[in-house]
Amino acid sequence: MANVIGQRVNGNIVYVDRGSHLKRVVGGVGPDIIHYEFLPWIHNIQDENATGTDPEGFHVTVVEAGTGTSEVDQSNSIGVLAQIVTAANENDGLNLQLVGPHFEFTSNQGLVYFGIEIDINSISTSDIFVGLAAEDTTLLGGVADGVYLESLDGAATSFGVTEKDSTETTTSSSIATLSDDTFHFLEFYFDGSSVYFYVDGTEGGTIHTTNIPDDVVLTPSIQFLAGSAVASTCDIRQWRVIQVART
Repeated sequence: MANVIGQRVNGNIVYVDRGSHLKRVVGGVGPDIIHYEFLPWIHNIQDENATGTDPEGFHVTVVEAGTGTSEVDQSNSIGVLAQIVTAANENDGLNLQLVGPHFEFTSNQGLVYFGIEIDINSISTSDIFVGLAAEDTTLLGGVADGVYLESLDGAATSFGVTEKDSTETTTSSSIATLSDDTFHFLEFYFDGSSVYFYVDGTEGGTIHTTNIPDDVVLTPSIQFLAGSAVASTCDIRQWRVIQVART
């Protein structure tokens, strides 16, 4: 059960969900806060029954070698903001990055929080990348700079990664095993020096202090691909990023 409380961070008020864990940031007020929240009406995501329109405000790379269409749709399911659907060929899917870099992991940041809640129909036959990254049209193919969580086809395990100049540090073991047709909450939190990864409120066990990309500005990013010749779906229930600069 949610239990939101306010904390002061460098003169700003940050709201955290004490009912889950104190590094789950749900909002904030103050002059040094940058807040991004994914909302389908802001990005003009198409009606569920329409096809062929990319969401506004994103750099979008589409792969659809197989039958069907790779796209982002609105959803009629209660509590679901949008659904990503892949065409039916291995590595068909979408690479989405918010236009314009916004977030950074320099030491003058009081905190950076990333959280997304997703439901994948077949996790072991899908690839998923979520996090903050430098601009790249094939995030899962190897991004140069980013902080992210990923799960690759062939397994249901999830890992957290910090990557700088194409050199990465990965959590020493899987943070959690993901399940089909189940909402999972993937998060990370940067406190100015270390990155903490979470899946469903459980901390990943490896706190990253190396290969944190501290010399580039990054943008909210997601890549979702089919891992076999079958269409895959990924529902998004919430997605937000919050940064507090040091004053």
